[in-house]
Parts: sequence; structure tokens; C-alpha cells
Amino acid sequence: MTVKVGDIKRAIRDIERLNDDLTRLGRRATPDIVGFYGELLVWKELKSRLGWQRYVIDLGQGQSKADIVIVKNKKKINIEVKTSRRKKEWHGEGYGFALNIKKGDGGSAIEFRHPKRGKVNGSFGYFDFLIGVLLSDDLKEKEFYIFPRSFIERNEEILRNTDKRFSSATHRMVFLGTPSKSTLITKFDRTFVKRKDKFKDGWSAIK
Repeated sequence: MTVKVGDIKRAIRDIERLNDDLTRLGRRATPDIVGFYGELLVWKELKSRLGWQRYVIDLGQGQSKADIVIVKNKKKINIEVKTSRRKKEWHGEGYGFALNIKKGDGGSAIEFRHPKRGKVNGSFGYFDFLIGVLLSDDLKEKEFYIFPRSFIERNEEILRNTDKRFSSATHRMVFLGTPSKSTLITKFDRTFVKRKDKFKDGWSAIK
């Protein structure tokens, strides 16, 4: 199915209006809606940056495990999108999202004992790039961080979920704002705050 720029822009505006309406009711858009909103924002950015180079940019569907698939001259680039609003959680105030390894997708093999799921195995081979979308609570402010899969694989051990208080996700990534005193905050989490700008708006890495 051909994805049209006008349809994407319209869907983005509709979600923003919905969030405004919900805010007036003392509610806000659900995580599923905000997650899809992040995918639409990333599609729009990729289209504006790569579309003129004749890349085909599609939303993942069917057998695809990727959120967005980019194709040019039979070369495929799979994009995983993770979206987070600023929030207060165990790590304090900031942003965070879950990551999961999956089976049968190539990439570096990973195996460890998860505190809730027991033995897990798989890889991050289902994506080539992870794009983190950070949003203000009203969705008005947006930041994009582009990570090659190699960065996630290189740091996967320190990104593992190792405490039962976490969800069933195999890994997690945290963007600290005002950190809590939690012992679950790692050295990587703290140093990443200073390094994250290296990945901000790094769209040129996708090619």
C-alpha cells in the first residue's frame, strides 16, 4: 500500500487534536496512540529527508517486524520506533521505553535469565536503527535520537531488565531528567545523559 504524505500529516494533526480534547477532560492519549504518533512523526521526517532520493518509505505491516521499512535498489533498512512522554517513574523524572529481543531475525545472539520470564533468547536483528522519540506531555515538543543497532548490541548487557519490578520486556532504555535515588539506575544511565546529544537528529546515519 502506498503511504501518502497528506494522509500522514492529517493523522498527526488528528492525534494532536485528540490529545488536546482529552487534556480538557483531564485525560490524555493512551500509550498505544502516542506510540503510533511517534511512528508517524518518524515517517514524516524520513520522507522529507530521504524521499527525494527515491527511497520507498513504508509503515511496517503484515510479516514485517519493523515499524518502518525503507527500500532503495532492493536494499532494505528496518526502523524500530520507541516513543516516550516525559514522566515520573522509578528512575525519577525523564523518559524511558522498553526494548525486546526477538527470535529468528539474525543479529548478535543474546541469551540470559530474565527475572520474570526466565530464560530468554533472541536478538535485535529485526531492526537496523532504533529511533527514540521524546515528547512533552502535550505532544508539542519533540526530540529524535537515532541509534544504530550496533550501539544497542554493544551495550545490551547493561540495558537488560534485571529487577522483578520491571515489566516483562527484556531490555530498557532511560533518558534521565531529574534522577531518583534508585539503585536500579546504572552507571550507563548516568553517563548516557552526557552522551545522548551525539545521537540527537542523527538522520544522516540512515542510508
